[in-house]
Amino acid sequence: MSKNPFETVNTPTHSSSWSSQNVSTPRAKVAGVGRAGFIRDPSGLLMSIIRTLAASEDDHQRELEKERLEEAFTENDEKLDVLVSENYEELAVTIKQFGKIGDRISQSRQRIRKVKESLQQCKSLLYCRQDEMRKLWVEGVEHKKVLFLLDQIERVKEAPQKIDFYLSKKHYLHATELLIQTLSALEKELVPVEALNDVRNELISKKLTIHDTFISELHRQIYVNSVNAGMDTKPDKQVAKMNAAKLERRNSGDEDRRIGKFDSKILELEAEDLNPDDDPLNLMTVLVESLSRLHRIPDMIEATKVKMDRHINMIVTHATVEVTDLAFDDENKDVDNPKRLLQLLNSLFEKFYCIVAAHKHVLRDLKTAITASELDTQLYDMEEIWAKIQSVLQNLLNDYLDADNAAVTSQLSGLSFTESVSLSSHFMKKRAPRPRVAKLFRFDASSHAISMNTYLREQRAQKRTHSVEGVTSPLMDHALSTQKVCKANPRNITLIFGPLKKFIGKIEDEQDYPDGKMCALHEYITDYVQDIFIRQIQYELKKDFDSAMKVTDPLKVLADLATQQSLGNFKSLLHSAVVADKCLWDLYDLTCSLDSYHDHFLTMACSLMQEYKEMSIQSYRGVTQPESEDQQIVSASWVRQSEVTEVLTAMDNWKAVYSGRSTQQQLKPAQIKAVDVNFIKEAQFLMDRMEGHALAKNSLIEDTTDLKAIASLHESLEWMTGRLGTFVTSIQKYAPPDTLSMLKKLAQNYKNMSEICLLCLHIEMRLHCFYHLVPMFLNNSYDIRGLDSMEHDFQITKLKKDISSAEENLNVSLNEKKYRYVFEGLGHQMAAILMWGAKHIKRISPSGVKKMCRNVFALQQLLTNLTMSREPHLDMARQFYEMMYLMPDDLQAQVVEQGVRYSEEDYVEALNLLHRSKPGSGNENAQHARVQRLKGIVQEQTFKMEHAEQQNQDDI
Repeated sequence: MSKNPFETVNTPTHSSSWSSQNVSTPRAKVAGVGRAGFIRDPSGLLMSIIRTLAASEDDHQRELEKERLEEAFTENDEKLDVLVSENYEELAVTIKQFGKIGDRISQSRQRIRKVKESLQQCKSLLYCRQDEMRKLWVEGVEHKKVLFLLDQIERVKEAPQKIDFYLSKKHYLHATELLIQTLSALEKELVPVEALNDVRNELISKKLTIHDTFISELHRQIYVNSVNAGMDTKPDKQVAKMNAAKLERRNSGDEDRRIGKFDSKILELEAEDLNPDDDPLNLMTVLVESLSRLHRIPDMIEATKVKMDRHINMIVTHATVEVTDLAFDDENKDVDNPKRLLQLLNSLFEKFYCIVAAHKHVLRDLKTAITASELDTQLYDMEEIWAKIQSVLQNLLNDYLDADNAAVTSQLSGLSFTESVSLSSHFMKKRAPRPRVAKLFRFDASSHAISMNTYLREQRAQKRTHSVEGVTSPLMDHALSTQKVCKANPRNITLIFGPLKKFIGKIEDEQDYPDGKMCALHEYITDYVQDIFIRQIQYELKKDFDSAMKVTDPLKVLADLATQQSLGNFKSLLHSAVVADKCLWDLYDLTCSLDSYHDHFLTMACSLMQEYKEMSIQSYRGVTQPESEDQQIVSASWVRQSEVTEVLTAMDNWKAVYSGRSTQQQLKPAQIKAVDVNFIKEAQFLMDRMEGHALAKNSLIEDTTDLKAIASLHESLEWMTGRLGTFVTSIQKYAPPDTLSMLKKLAQNYKNMSEICLLCLHIEMRLHCFYHLVPMFLNNSYDIRGLDSMEHDFQITKLKKDISSAEENLNVSLNEKKYRYVFEGLGHQMAAILMWGAKHIKRISPSGVKKMCRNVFALQQLLTNLTMSREPHLDMARQFYEMMYLMPDDLQAQVVEQGVRYSEEDYVEALNLLHRSKPGSGNENAQHARVQRLKGIVQEQTFKMEHAEQQNQDDI
């Protein structure tokens, strides 16, 4: 083999000649040769060689070219031999297969040639007998047509029975197609057959009425089967597939004109082994397609619009009966239960969602059918369906919310509080209420009643079934529609507002309403709540509040014991406080239930608490501020003075009232001493405030039941403080900051008012002591010489009576801590008054001392029964007057012997009383000397006691 001519050969001997002829260019630029040296185009190679030989000037150059080509062919032959040797087996197999293929091709050519020859012979033979063949063909066509017509006649005769059979199996598309095919045949090729006139008339009559059956069935699928199946919208792909199937079916429907011959699409939609009711969507598509083929789409659209309202109302009626039937076996079946309304609405919402989804599917099918049929018909839209549903729901809610009566009540409520009523109405003769007769026996649980009720439920279910099919009478519809699941009540809105809000949101999302636009149901609920329900609530709260507050004496009307125990076992809660609290938490429930209107209810809560505060202040003033201008209750006057309240609230006994320390806890000696110091300080403060003046009788709260009223007001206000604080905590997520701050301020006001009431009681009991004890020293003489006047003073008897009566009323009104705050310390106050009275006694005899000791003992016995303690400070008062048995000089020795037990002023007053009571005790100079000496001894003994106490503390 020669060498490849396109391989680059750069030999020194030929370089000059190739360069002169431009032959030594790169092989990639030679025509027909690729970059790897392979031949791309043999003609290009040949032309290149020819050009080279033509351009050569002599035979030498041609010889050189020839040698170069021979070398190239030789080299290629060697390479080819190497490749053949390396791939010998594959090459042998390929050559063998190629040989077989060649043989098969040759055989095929021979067979084709034989077939062609046979066809030519057949053509020649047929041409010779063409007349006979044409005659046979015509006869075959005629016979085939006759057989076709006979078959069509048989099928026409069977058509009515088959149509009824298909209708019974709900294969409506089969029935429609068969009816159309049969009537088409009767109107064309079978027109001359007069024997089929009866069948023709029957089918024409059936065609005129069958669309009503289809429309009724379509409505049943939309309003009944879709609801029972809990249907939702199918995926768009499935719907698109079904629509495409309908279009294909319509395009291929006339391919076969044989009666009763259905294409594969019809068979696919209405399979023999499937129940059409199991797939409502598919059955709706079948019905729409059937009506489309009957050209009854406009009738179907009109009937759907006309009957839509009736069907939706029947859905509501049936759902109502279902709820009442479910509640029939309930134990509380005779009790009005608003939760049944919530159950009814939830059931209706689910049914409406299914109905809307069914209408969406039907509208899709209708649009496809109208587009394919090129009809000029206006469809109904989803907005009309939602509008019908909202209208029916509005009527339903109007009945259950008692909107008409509530509107009248809200208007009358404005009249009753803002406008004057004719005076004659108060003098009109009122009709006596008819007495209600109680039933002796009830038979609703008897076997006869149970069986009868079961029968009635079955009858109602049967009526519902018939009503769907449109065979009910107006009387039956009225009987079903008048049933109610619960009584009409405006407060039913609180249970159903949440589900209604979600349903309204669903409607507005479906309709793509812009921001700010509301659907009809949303507008109805908004108008009802704002214009009717809120006014109704205001009227009810006002009525309850006024019934509790506008009584003769609201501070003396307590809540019943069961109510107090249910609220936390509080003592003496006022009925007005319980009603105000009930109204407050009723507003909280409304705030949570109707969260979209929480600002209205929170504003009402603020107004309610503000009004209760004002009424509480007014009631308190009715007790503590009599109408007479010259009369003033001292205790009420003092609690309004900041200097008094600051001192009293800074005392330890006041702090103990609101501390967590139990009253049963034993006090340490240091604590007992601190308590005594606290009581002494308080008694002295009140003594300084009184300045020895006697109190008038009308400056005290004489009726102890008024003290109980103040105590009840205190307990109620303190309880309301806690309840209002809990209310503020509960409404954090609803209330704006200004409302929260206002309610917190009201809670603080309630707390301050409750503290004022407790301080008033505390001061009042001590003022009673001043009222009875001070006149005892100003008007009585204790220079007693006989035995007739040895009993205790009548002022002590009156004081005991007042305190005992107050204790009886306050013991049932105050808890233990506050009770002890009011009565503990009275002994210190009485002792301070008794020792203060020494300066006003002109003379006292030993019998007078005994009488004074009897007074002290009577008071001590009274307080011991109240506080269950001995009241040691009254012992000190008794011992103070027992010093009157001594001589003036013996008093100084007693101070040295027993130590300092009283103040310096008390010792001086005792010494002065001794001088006045002991004739011959000395003149004024002697008295002055004894006073100075007594002061020195008291100061000295006081210093020693303080030094000893300091040393003991240092040792500790």
